[in-house]
Amino acid sequence: MIPRILLLALLALPLTAQRRSDAPTWDEIYAARGGNVPVKPSALVLETTASLPPGEALDIGMGNGRNAIYLARKGWKVTGIDISKEAVKLAEAEAKKLGAPIEAKVSRFEDLPPYLNRFDVILCMYVQDLATKNARKIMDMLKPGGLLIVEGYHDAAPALAGRAGYGTNQLLRTFNRLHILRYEDREMQPEWAAVPQARVPVVRLVARKD
Repeated sequence: MIPRILLLALLALPLTAQRRSDAPTWDEIYAARGGNVPVKPSALVLETTASLPPGEALDIGMGNGRNAIYLARKGWKVTGIDISKEAVKLAEAEAKKLGAPIEAKVSRFEDLPPYLNRFDVILCMYVQDLATKNARKIMDMLKPGGLLIVEGYHDAAPALAGRAGYGTNQLLRTFNRLHILRYEDREMQPEWAAVPQARVPVVRLVARKD
C-alpha cells in the first residue's frame, strides 16, 4: 500500500510539463505496486471505446498500461508514454504476459514528434493540466473523426490545493475546435485516490475531431 502522505504529495505534483525530475517519485510509486494504484481499465475508456472499431491510440501518461493494454487486447495499435521507467517496465511486462503488444516509451509528451492526423483515440487520464497546456498539439495529432478522452482532478480537489487541476469549463473552452460529446464536472470517486471511497471534484471530457 502506498503511504497516504506520499500519494497526496504525488497528486499535487504540477504535471503540466511532466518534469523529468518527478520521474523518481513516480518510479517509487510504481515499484511499490500499492493498492492505491489503479490496475483496471478506466470506466470512461471502457464506455467510450466499447463500440469503436480498432484503430491507433496514444495513451499519454499510461502508468502501468491498464488502458493501453485493454485497447491492445481489443485489436488496437497502441503507443503508451510515461515519464516513469518503472511504470513502462510494468506495462511492458503485463502486455507481454497477456499477449497484447504495445509500443511503450519513457517520454514526456512534449518530446514526442507532432504525428499530424495519426491517432483515432488519445487518452489523457490523470495527467492533470497537461491536456490544456498541450491542446493544440493534441488536437493536431488526432485524425478527423478521432476521439480525445480526458479525466482528471478539478483544481478545487483538496489533494491538489489549487494546483495543476482543470478549472470549471476549462476543457470546454480549450478544446472548442472539437465536437464535445460528453462533459462532466462533478464529485465522484477518482481512480487515483489517496483515501478509498472518497468523493472529490473530477472533470471528464470526450470530444471528437470533425
